[in-house]
Amino acid sequence: MWLARSAIRRPVFTTVAVIIVLVMGFVALNDLQMDLLPDIQPPVGAVVASYPGAGPEEVLDKVTQPLERQLGTLPGLKNIQSQTREGSTLVLLEFEWSQDINQLQNDVISRINQTSLPDDVDTPSFLKFDPSTFPIIQLSVMTKGTSDKELREDIHRISQNLSQLPGVASADASGLREQQIRISLDAEQMKKHHLSQSDIRERIQATQISQPGGIIHKGDQDLTARVSSELTSLKQFRELELAVDPRTGKKITLDDVADVRIGKAEQNVITRTNNKPSIGINVFKQSGANTAEVSRDVRAELDRLSKKLDVDTHIIFDQGKYVDMAIQNVSDTMVMGGILAMLILFLFLRSFRSPLIIGVAIPFSVITTFVLMYLSDFTLNIMTLGGLALGIGMLVDNSIVVIENIHRHLQQGEDHKQAAIKGAGEVAGAVTASTLTTVFVFVPVVFVSGIVGQLFREFAFTVTFSLLASLLVALTLVPMMAARIMKRPKTGWGEQREQSRFYRGFRKLLQWSLTHRFAVILISLALLGAGAVGVRSVGTEYLPASDEGIFIVDVKMPQGTGLNKTQKVSAQVESILAGDQDIKTYQASMGSNRNALSGESGRNISQIHVTAVDKSERKRSTRKIMNDLRPKLAEVDPDVEVELREQSSFEAAGAPNTLEFRVSGDKEDLQKWSGKIHSALRELDMVRQVTDSQKETQPELVVSVDRKQALKEGLVPAQIVTAVSNATRGQVVTQVDVKEGSYDVFLHYDEVLRDSPDRLKKLPIQTPGGGTVPLSKVADLEVKQGPITINRSDLLDSIEYKVQYDGTDLGTVEQAVQKELDRILPSDLTVKFTGGAELLNDAMDDLLLAAGLAVLFVFLVLAAQFESFKYPFVIMLTLPLMVIGVAAALWLTQTPVGVTAMIGLIVLTGIVVNNAIVLVDYINQLKARGVPSYEAIVDAGITRLRPILMTVTTTVLGLVPLALGWGEGTEIQQPMAIVVIGGLFSSTLLTLLVIPVVYSWFDPETRRMKKVTQEAK
Repeated sequence: MWLARSAIRRPVFTTVAVIIVLVMGFVALNDLQMDLLPDIQPPVGAVVASYPGAGPEEVLDKVTQPLERQLGTLPGLKNIQSQTREGSTLVLLEFEWSQDINQLQNDVISRINQTSLPDDVDTPSFLKFDPSTFPIIQLSVMTKGTSDKELREDIHRISQNLSQLPGVASADASGLREQQIRISLDAEQMKKHHLSQSDIRERIQATQISQPGGIIHKGDQDLTARVSSELTSLKQFRELELAVDPRTGKKITLDDVADVRIGKAEQNVITRTNNKPSIGINVFKQSGANTAEVSRDVRAELDRLSKKLDVDTHIIFDQGKYVDMAIQNVSDTMVMGGILAMLILFLFLRSFRSPLIIGVAIPFSVITTFVLMYLSDFTLNIMTLGGLALGIGMLVDNSIVVIENIHRHLQQGEDHKQAAIKGAGEVAGAVTASTLTTVFVFVPVVFVSGIVGQLFREFAFTVTFSLLASLLVALTLVPMMAARIMKRPKTGWGEQREQSRFYRGFRKLLQWSLTHRFAVILISLALLGAGAVGVRSVGTEYLPASDEGIFIVDVKMPQGTGLNKTQKVSAQVESILAGDQDIKTYQASMGSNRNALSGESGRNISQIHVTAVDKSERKRSTRKIMNDLRPKLAEVDPDVEVELREQSSFEAAGAPNTLEFRVSGDKEDLQKWSGKIHSALRELDMVRQVTDSQKETQPELVVSVDRKQALKEGLVPAQIVTAVSNATRGQVVTQVDVKEGSYDVFLHYDEVLRDSPDRLKKLPIQTPGGGTVPLSKVADLEVKQGPITINRSDLLDSIEYKVQYDGTDLGTVEQAVQKELDRILPSDLTVKFTGGAELLNDAMDDLLLAAGLAVLFVFLVLAAQFESFKYPFVIMLTLPLMVIGVAAALWLTQTPVGVTAMIGLIVLTGIVVNNAIVLVDYINQLKARGVPSYEAIVDAGITRLRPILMTVTTTVLGLVPLALGWGEGTEIQQPMAIVVIGGLFSSTLLTLLVIPVVYSWFDPETRRMKKVTQEAK
């Protein structure tokens, strides 16, 4: 009471304090970073090693397995997986969430250094998973008809300008073929003149040289000497003398054995946007930079450059724009919830002045929360704003209880100041207790581990900050304003209200409940049982899928397919995408060499990033678009594997609507049963697509050196291997500046040599005697099938499967898949569910523990507040009642039980007891004044009916926009809002009847209700 009295007696001081907080809040809001999600740092790392020239089996035996043995005993290691390819290996390390990947880094590097590896293996590197390594913007640049040189200049200018923007780490272009001086060797002429590729390379490097000399004195000056010999034109290259024909004495020049010209580098990457050639640019932000702000700066710079450059730019993916939309949508739901809360207050109190007080209390509480968020180094993201949206309804609860009680005292004829002091003082203990119970339910959430803990920690703190701010407002600002602006209600208005049909009906229902206590309890238990059954029927999920309008089409040709064939088939797929009215843009990338952590690559693979039109402009969901496209894309080519997968900003939670699992065991058994797994799972009605990580073998040309024959020719195997490698891959031998510009010099045999294995057999290999021998004389060439990738998990061979489903939930699919796998697989193959299914199981264990701790903390807070263990027990009986409404809400909306729904259930634990606190507290106050228990119970129910209905209605209506899932970014919060609304409905309606019934059993005066009612009559 002293807090309200001080605020009322010192209004200037209170006003100044409010202004100071508001100023600080606006400054903090301006400095708060905007991002989609809180900063998540998964304890995941990768060890990457390169073993040039070695096949997958050799890399596995000499590199992968030794690394696995050393790294497999790291403390806190949860899973170890490996992918072994030709010439390289990737060992993926997944640690427990309690581990800090930064602290483990030294241990990992130490284990790497202790591993015995072949001398020619490059030192393995350790890479930590960092979300900032993924681009926040993907855009494509298409020419309007400018020359290649002008296009390259435009691309470089765009990349350079974007890289210089604040918050941008880099802007990398892909698909741009650089110009170079290409020297194409003629195999026949090389053989004729007994020359090798190494001869040409050495000659060019010996001619193109520059080296500093010593100091030369010229009078009083000291000159630094530089000795140089440089080729400065294509003519000088062509006239470069290589040798002299001993028979004719004629000089042999480079022009005699090669074609020298400026041309484009060999095409290893083809990029198209909307079926037109394009160049892709990926924009990466700096760690800790504001995603939304960086995105806005990039879009503004692109708009500025488009007016100066002769190119078209299309943004394929922009996370910053989605962040803006998501945060704006959540903010809108928060504002709408506040307006609805004010409207409810007006309808109950029939006064414009009371909602005005709430209209001041809400923004003040929110702005105070911004200050606390800034001091806690939080960001504005959909989790923190979702916490505010959830708290909007609860923010006004305390103020409503205070205003309603002040309003009641004004009805009794007290003056404004006295009514404000007494009205706030009477409920100060109740609102403090109700706020603390809600705050304490979030304490266990802070200790939840894993990605759930990282996702919801800021959410929990934000709700806590807002509730504490609302309590402060309710006990200071609200009484001060009420004492000055609240209008005295009309005389007799309160009595008239209580004589209304609604109040008289409730009084009769309450009195009937007190005389039929067993019937009330039995009805409640029956509804509770029905609710438990209803919860089980809706299934489970990890996190709700968000419709971001982006999906990826992976087009996989048979292994060994050339790039030209791949791009022709990709063009057919792109034509089908172009015919879909809901698709805005699509960018195809073929043959791109992406890093090992981001997916497959190869000349036989086309990856198409598809962006749908805005959600408001289409009637179909992204998943529906994908399902409609699947049968059309399957008809493109019977030899082509087409995979569609939805992209989400919540990739850490697994791909949307995808069940992932891993089968481990003997390699031969895995391959034997793989087809049966596919067949069995495709028979399930809810399954749309099944893919796996098993890679078929690819054709490869094996050049086996004949060591005896090579020795006869004076050759060692290394010379032959180097000659074949350089001839088939080519090599950059130097860089020169000519009048046309600065270029790399690329030395290679002409394409004729690589047209067939038979032509490669004629490759001239230089012998120590100065002559040459064809490759076929010192080596055997044979086309064989070689493995592509060898997958292992926890030191066993494994295959990872992904099952895309629709029309059901993750838990149902997991059970169906588990049943099929148990039916068909032998016992020596082990199955482990990964991705969302694994995260869901881990999270549920943590959340159930958090829910149990929340119940305990609420009980202890209530016991401390009431200085009793009896009344808290009565109040805690409201918790089972919320399950009835939760089950009904989930069943009616067909929302599965997931992490966000469980968080909503924990939040409910702190909310639903508030009504019971207000009710029980007032019963005790009336009894303290000498009112008999029976009358106290009935009168308290009638008196507290209005504030209870007001607080519940404002909370529910504040959550309605969030529950409806309007706009992008609200999907993740939607189940939580649905759970809270359903739980509040049932718990409130039943609290008004069940709590008085239970209280009457615990009160000595009313334990025998028949006797009490007879006395009352």
